Amino acid sequence: MNSESWKAWKIGEIGRIVTGKTPSTKIEKNFGNKYPFITPRDMLGQKRIYETERYLSDEGMTAVKSCLLPKNAICVSCIGSDMGKVVMTTTNCVTNQQLNSVICDESMFQPEFIYYALTNISEELKNVGHHSTAIPILNKSDFSNFQIAAPDLPTQRCIAEILSALDDKIELNRQTNATLEAIAQ
Repeated sequence: MNSESWKAWKIGEIGRIVTGKTPSTKIEKNFGNKYPFITPRDMLGQKRIYETERYLSDEGMTAVKSCLLPKNAICVSCIGSDMGKVVMTTTNCVTNQQLNSVICDESMFQPEFIYYALTNISEELKNVGHHSTAIPILNKSDFSNFQIAAPDLPTQRCIAEILSALDDKIELNRQTNATLEAIAQ
């Protein structure tokens, strides 16, 4: 399939867009160790997020339940100097308000393909945000209207499979290098 058969989609057409929310930090019981609470500080260039700096309790999750994200949601930082960072969720979690997330309609879109598509345009997202205010921001409406190109679902799956295999190899090499460096010291 050639790229001419790809279709342009608004991000808002790909699935449900969720802007995160922080439960009240004045209520200590909102935080605990059950649900990952993703912020841009947790986004360190990895594809998937397995651990976060902070976690929510059941009470905290209840306070922001409309912002609950399932596994395989794609989170994009849309405020501040960290704009354009992209990660995928690995479990039910919540993000803070600096992130907009896409919960893909999996009958039409492969989440990993969308992750790679959003990673590919992260600099463009960052540039759009820098034109708005003193603090760079890409609001939910503008984020939802941003476009990416995608082929049919079977082609998305093939592309994502190839890119994921490369990412897995890169991660394995990184871990091997870290182990060798630790042994050398």
